[in-house]
Amino acid sequence: MKRIGFFLIGLYGGGGEKVVLDLAKGFVEDGFKVDLLLFSRKGSLSNGIDSRINIIDLNVSRILFSVFPIIKYLKKEKPLFILGTSEHANLVLVLAKLFSRTKTKVFLRVGMTFSDLFKNYKKKRDKLIPFLIKILYPKADMIIANSQNVAQDLVKTSKISKDKIKVIYNPKFIDEIKRKSEIGNWQFSKDKFTLLAIGRLEKQKDFKTLILAFAEIKESIDTQLIILGEGGQRKELEKMILDLGLKDVHLLGFMQNPYFYMKNADLLISTSLWEGFSNVLIEAGILGLPIIATDCGSGSRELLAPNSNFNKQLEKGKIEYVEYGVLVAKQDKESIVKSILILRQNTELLEDYSQKSKQRSQIFNVQKILEEYKKLI
Repeated sequence: MKRIGFFLIGLYGGGGEKVVLDLAKGFVEDGFKVDLLLFSRKGSLSNGIDSRINIIDLNVSRILFSVFPIIKYLKKEKPLFILGTSEHANLVLVLAKLFSRTKTKVFLRVGMTFSDLFKNYKKKRDKLIPFLIKILYPKADMIIANSQNVAQDLVKTSKISKDKIKVIYNPKFIDEIKRKSEIGNWQFSKDKFTLLAIGRLEKQKDFKTLILAFAEIKESIDTQLIILGEGGQRKELEKMILDLGLKDVHLLGFMQNPYFYMKNADLLISTSLWEGFSNVLIEAGILGLPIIATDCGSGSRELLAPNSNFNKQLEKGKIEYVEYGVLVAKQDKESIVKSILILRQNTELLEDYSQKSKQRSQIFNVQKILEEYKKLI
């Protein structure tokens, strides 16, 4: 049986981690022996790993020390390839490959524009990472970008050859998502227009702008906002909601099954300041949930307006009603409010976006994505 491996730092619910777990499950179902190497088993995704995947705890105290057990693993098991999906994990994998001198191919998945990521590095040790990426990433067998814009950004920021980069979209188990969307208990008003937002409660997702926009929307329509996700800004957001007197904003925390909420909401709002290729937008499209998203320099434009210029970013005050949803500028409260109100009033446009999104989602079917990976082996 053919063996492959994946390496994750943790299982905290990030988009990259979800992609790896879906890939691992897909390859298991396709007849591969799959190993999941973990620096830490902590995190909200720890109970969502397919039981057929072989979990290997590396049992080290620091991420850098993972190099040694991974070298041992590569020499003993000789997988066809091993894949990582964060800058720390990827650097460790390249080092392990160089020191092990095995034939195993190393694939480095990149799910976010480095130009945005590097701006948010505050610690001195993190500021060394861009340099290490320029040195070590080219030594991988292939770098997998999850969008065209991420690929372009890799070439620009890290001086990596285009020949080393392959764009492969995130895989989705479409039938499973549809099945899970039917499971749940709706505890909110069915009469209110329901807005849904999903993501970690961190600066990147900019839920503060969304909550301020919602405060204005409440004056015009009977609506409610549900936010799924957990993170360091919870207390700030709770205080903000309380100070604004918003009784119809619900912070529900991380949900193993967000699809039930997607199925029952009326509109998905993504206010991210930066993204790679959003899993949430893909999953919302699978379930026919219309989308408003910030034009944040990468995946949202590529997903919603695939035939447009991916280097374009909207200025504040501008709204684009594109093929598969609505794009607004980052931190543009007024445009968010305006676009929500227009879609609320235009049920034909809402339905059109719903049907088109379902059609587009077929390109993310897990089997199609697995074939792209197999071509690299």
